[in-house]
Amino acid sequence: MSESNRGIMGEIRYGVAGSPIRHSLSPLLLSLVCDHLHLSGRSMTLKMELVNVASISDALAWGYAGSVPNPQEWDLTQAVFGTFRTTALMEKAVAAARAVKIPAAALAPKDEVFVGQVPPRHAQKLPTRMFENEIWMNLTSPLKHQLDSEAVICIDHSRDIKSINALRWDGKGWWSAGFDGLGICDVMAHHGFHPRDNVLGLLGGGGAARSTALAWAQNGGTIHLLGGKRELGEGPWVDSLTSQEPDVVVNFESGMPVFDADVVLHASYSNMEGALDERVDRILAMPLDGRWLLVAQHLACWKHLWAPERKADLPSLELLLNRLIVAETTLSEYA
Repeated sequence: MSESNRGIMGEIRYGVAGSPIRHSLSPLLLSLVCDHLHLSGRSMTLKMELVNVASISDALAWGYAGSVPNPQEWDLTQAVFGTFRTTALMEKAVAAARAVKIPAAALAPKDEVFVGQVPPRHAQKLPTRMFENEIWMNLTSPLKHQLDSEAVICIDHSRDIKSINALRWDGKGWWSAGFDGLGICDVMAHHGFHPRDNVLGLLGGGGAARSTALAWAQNGGTIHLLGGKRELGEGPWVDSLTSQEPDVVVNFESGMPVFDADVVLHASYSNMEGALDERVDRILAMPLDGRWLLVAQHLACWKHLWAPERKADLPSLELLLNRLIVAETTLSEYA
């Protein structure tokens, strides 16, 4: 997956913007999906960067400028993107993950696959194809609440609730959306708890929590607020609030409090150690690791913003999660 082999047909420039971001697994996920769709190599080249910024204006400036003045090392390779080390190790990790054709049986969905929809906010429709040169970006803290410019077309209601986590430049303009909430719905449905039939316990009040409250309510679910350092506040979810005990819980706060619920997901993730089998066991254990959410919302970015025309070709949640664990394990052998 060469980042230097430019100009064959097109290029995808991808950035993870926010701070801190050195630990981010999103570049690895993007590489895995590009490989699955056969986008890398002959059809498209892929250029990735960590955009360590604290303001959305600086993140957009990266999009226009094409590079960062002081590239950061990626924790998984201990080198910056574009170097021989990172490129070579990424190729090894992707090749190892590619060998996984059927995911581990224990990762299979326990219920129907969740089909999340993005209620349209803007009359203008997304492009129906991928252009020769695309710019994609994921936003993390502290940027999710900062984008409020009408010059960036928001395809959903994420700007209204300050929870944007994905951007796309198609050569003419910027598009944006927020997919943390759809990711949570997907993960919970995967474990047998569809929003329409269950109460979600929500701990936290930041951008990802607001996105989750909106998506859960839009898909027929009810929400039990569990507090947190920041209040969720009022929003389109207010009529879906309940005092009933939650069936499932998502924790957007630091720390790991104990909850009496069938499924508990901690939204954050950290470095994972051990052999492949040990890592798979950890992914299956409760509370669920934040990699579940990371993978689910990443797939939603592809389905609804970056390449909706390829929706049917994307890997399943369980397959991409399995491949991510294999790729991480491979990279850890060279750390």
